[in-house]
Amino acid sequence: SRLTGVGVVRVETDRRTYILLPESLRQAAQELGPSRDPGLPLGAIDEEEEAVLRRYFVGGRLREEHFAYLRAMDTDRDVMERVGSLLERAVIAIEPDEEWYKTAFAVTVRGLAAVRLMVKTRPALGAFRQAQIDAALHDWGTSRVRWDYEGIACAAGGCAREAVTQGLCKSHYNRWYKANRRGSSAAFQPRPLSRADVLQEPQSHSITPDCGVSWLAGLLEGEGSFWRAFSRGHAYPVVKLEMCSKDVVERAAALIGVTTVRQQKPRDPAWSATHIAQVSGAAAATWMQRLRPLMGERRRSAIDLALDDYYPERLPVAPAHCVVPGCEGPPRGRGLCHKHYMSWSRDRAKGRVPRVKPLRSN
Repeated sequence: SRLTGVGVVRVETDRRTYILLPESLRQAAQELGPSRDPGLPLGAIDEEEEAVLRRYFVGGRLREEHFAYLRAMDTDRDVMERVGSLLERAVIAIEPDEEWYKTAFAVTVRGLAAVRLMVKTRPALGAFRQAQIDAALHDWGTSRVRWDYEGIACAAGGCAREAVTQGLCKSHYNRWYKANRRGSSAAFQPRPLSRADVLQEPQSHSITPDCGVSWLAGLLEGEGSFWRAFSRGHAYPVVKLEMCSKDVVERAAALIGVTTVRQQKPRDPAWSATHIAQVSGAAAATWMQRLRPLMGERRRSAIDLALDDYYPERLPVAPAHCVVPGCEGPPRGRGLCHKHYMSWSRDRAKGRVPRVKPLRSN
């Protein structure tokens, strides 16, 4: 906010992106910079200023660097803590602008790590997110000379150590450097990274049904809703996805078996139209049970509430294993294995609250 106030940066419409204004910074540097005696050549007058000039100026001109930036944000702390654990990043709480807003939690990845994450996840994203990634990486790294080799093995044959400099580990780099200084040849050569290497699309891998379920769980965690509807005195569960990205909604609809994606006109002409995929009844109950172990606390509570009053006549498709999370036993009845079915049955007979939840409770 201080930089915005003095006009050195400007804030974008999302109120989270700040753009450096080079001319304002140059003018401020001229006004506030240390005075020089007549005849003193332009340049640094002390070590601290020299470090700044080397870092931010090239050939007397301000260097405008483009760095990659990726942020995930949600109001569910447990979900963002899981994201932070996967990405090995801290979770930062963001105070709301208004008192009636919820506190948001964010995980941010910057620099080369963000670029690698964008490149890896791009094939699994929709057209809108892919276009954002392409725009972010359009001119990234064009003038970069130093690279981070984290996760890349040494280029020397048979060496499993992580590369440090020019594609070689510290030991092999020193051996190559000394041999090069003596004018002799080494049995291995450096393999420095380039921009093309970092931006190269990852090799395709076989997509299993679990990949699709995990993708769907992540999508519904952020954009879906789990609730129950009432009709003629009966309650039935509903899974609904509503987004502006039609291609993403169509992919999710194909996974959950929905053949029709309907369009919802916006209430405000300035808004974009949304696309809706929705499944209810027995199919929704099956998906809720399948997705529940992968969801956050708030979504799990919504699923439990949606299934509390649902009493289907019969299970259209028997589950592959017991519906109790973590149990792989074959189902005996009501979606439960023998052990969990007997536990549920005894609790019901003795008037206790069942410790496990079957697909059918009536």
